[in-house]
Amino acid sequence: MRNACLIGLLGLALGGCANFDTLRGPSVGQNCDEKLGQAVELQLNLAREMLDNGRAHAALANLETLPPNSLEVRESKALALRRIGDPKARIVYQGLLGTCKAAEAHHGLGQIAMRGGNTVEAERELREAARLQPTDSALRNDLGYVLLRRGEMEKARFEFITAMELNEHDKLPATNLLSVMLIQGESSEATRLIQSVGLSSEQVRAAQDQARDLRAPSSGSPASHPAIEVESVSYVDDSVEDAHPVPVESVPAVARDAKLLVKAR
Repeated sequence: MRNACLIGLLGLALGGCANFDTLRGPSVGQNCDEKLGQAVELQLNLAREMLDNGRAHAALANLETLPPNSLEVRESKALALRRIGDPKARIVYQGLLGTCKAAEAHHGLGQIAMRGGNTVEAERELREAARLQPTDSALRNDLGYVLLRRGEMEKARFEFITAMELNEHDKLPATNLLSVMLIQGESSEATRLIQSVGLSSEQVRAAQDQARDLRAPSSGSPASHPAIEVESVSYVDDSVEDAHPVPVESVPAVARDAKLLVKAR
C-alpha cells in the first residue's frame, strides 16, 4: 500500500520545462516527456526518497539545487512544502494548473483544502483532478473521502469501489469503504469485505474509529448499529499481539499523508 499511496500522492510522470516565475507553463496536453539529465534525475530521486522517509526539510533543500523550471522539480517541491505545512505550497501548485501537471496540482490543492476543513473547495479540486486523471486510484479514493466527510455515502462508496478496482493492492480505499458500510449498518457486507480484501486488524480499527466519528447521533439510524468486533473476523495478515495502532510519528511521511484521507488530520 505504501508504494500505491506514494504513486497517488506524487503523481510523477516524466516532465518538461516551464517558467516557474510566471506561474504558467505548457498547456494541458502539450508534450511533457522531456527527460532531465542523469545527474538531475539522480538528485530528484534522492529528494523523493527523502520525502518518502519523512525528511521533507532535507528533500526541499535538495530540490532547491535543481533546475527551478522543471515541472518534475516544481511538483516535488510543492509536495515537500505541503508536508512541512508551508503556505507557499498552494502558490507552487497554482503555478502548475496551466501545465500538463494540472491533475497533480488540483490533487494537491484539494488536500490542502481538506486539511483546512474546506470540504467544498476540496471536492471541487479533487473532482477536477479526477476528471483529468480518471484512472488514478489515489485521486478517486481522496475524492471519496471528501464525499464521505460531506455525508454523501453512496457517492463516496462509488469512488472507493472504483479506486479498489483500479488498484487492488491498495487497502486504503477498502478501509474507507468499510467505514461506509459500518456507518450504514451493513455488518454482513462489512465482514465479507474484510475477509475478501484481507484487511488487517489495525485497518479495521481505523475504519471503526472513522465510522464512529462520522456516525449520525440519531439512535434509530442504521449508523447506530453495533460495529463489527475486530476479533470476530479472520484476516490475511492479522497480528493478534498488535493491540494498539502504530503511533503517527513512527509512520513514514507518505503513509501519514495518505492517512489524511482515512481520518482528517
